[in-house]
Amino acid sequence: MLGITRIFRLTIRFAAWVTPHVQAWHSKRHMNRTEGQRHLAARNWSEAEKYLTAALDERKQPAARRFELTLNLAEALRGQARLSDSEDSVRRAMAIAVEQKSIPMQSLALDALVDVQLSQSQYAEAEATAAELTRLESCQVAPNHAQLAKCSRKLGTALLKRGRPAEALQAFQHATQLHEQAYGPEHVETGHSVAELGRLYRETGNHTEAQRHLRRAWQIHRTASGADSHEAVQDLVQLAASLEESGDASGAATEYERMLALRERQVGADRQETAETQVRLARLYVRAGRSPAARELLGQAIPTLERKGGPSFAAALETMACAEDQAGRVEEAKRLRERAISVS
Repeated sequence: MLGITRIFRLTIRFAAWVTPHVQAWHSKRHMNRTEGQRHLAARNWSEAEKYLTAALDERKQPAARRFELTLNLAEALRGQARLSDSEDSVRRAMAIAVEQKSIPMQSLALDALVDVQLSQSQYAEAEATAAELTRLESCQVAPNHAQLAKCSRKLGTALLKRGRPAEALQAFQHATQLHEQAYGPEHVETGHSVAELGRLYRETGNHTEAQRHLRRAWQIHRTASGADSHEAVQDLVQLAASLEESGDASGAATEYERMLALRERQVGADRQETAETQVRLARLYVRAGRSPAARELLGQAIPTLERKGGPSFAAALETMACAEDQAGRVEEAKRLRERAISVS
């Protein structure tokens, strides 16, 4: 008869032997699902579709997992612009959600359907779906404010596309309030919403509100993601443009200078975008009579813009011509203008 110590040791050895086998079995069993999700996160849409389809074809799975896989497949199909197939997948997911009588699952399916409808330019349908999602969530004892915030942003997009900017502005304002409730006033997601609202105010010509929101968004992104993060730099781009458009050339120049200083610290910064910003700042320098500073910036920007050509390159040449005029080099200015005309 085996003693207790002997049994205990045998149990430990068996567990040590069986654990890697169980782990390997578990990994193999879930390989299609995990690979599908990995490719989805990497935006490898066709590979994600392949693995997610294989996962859905496997033996019977719990309803929650089938729902998740079906929605993921819809996203992979939408990423490939196969919008009709994507909508079919979303509606299959919705059928699962209704069958399970799950409000959270129905909300997720409606949210995915809004994405597909926006991609299909079905803006009236997207507005109606967003309204249904809002109604569904608002009836809950504890509404999902994060879900409602996303929905309100998408509703704003649909309203903009339908030529209703005043209602779109209200939707984006509501989205910002919901983001604050869901995440807090200093969260990066709140920053994204505030920045989006600031851009909309700029587009509608309300520069006072645009600048207030863009400065707040910049503060949030600077704290949450770093001063040289993509989000923070984009806030400065929008802020500088709003200041320039509202006639504050000095304030705009300050923000463009700050943005260019941050771009020097960014790894992999977009050179084209940096060059275009240099041209905008150079234009302000010319207006202020600072032609040497303008010429220095343009000397950096023009070689980058020349590779692509087009309107941005032509604008850089025209700005350089203005700087040369200020410096008294009339013939050089004439040559630059002729070149700008030839490439525009």
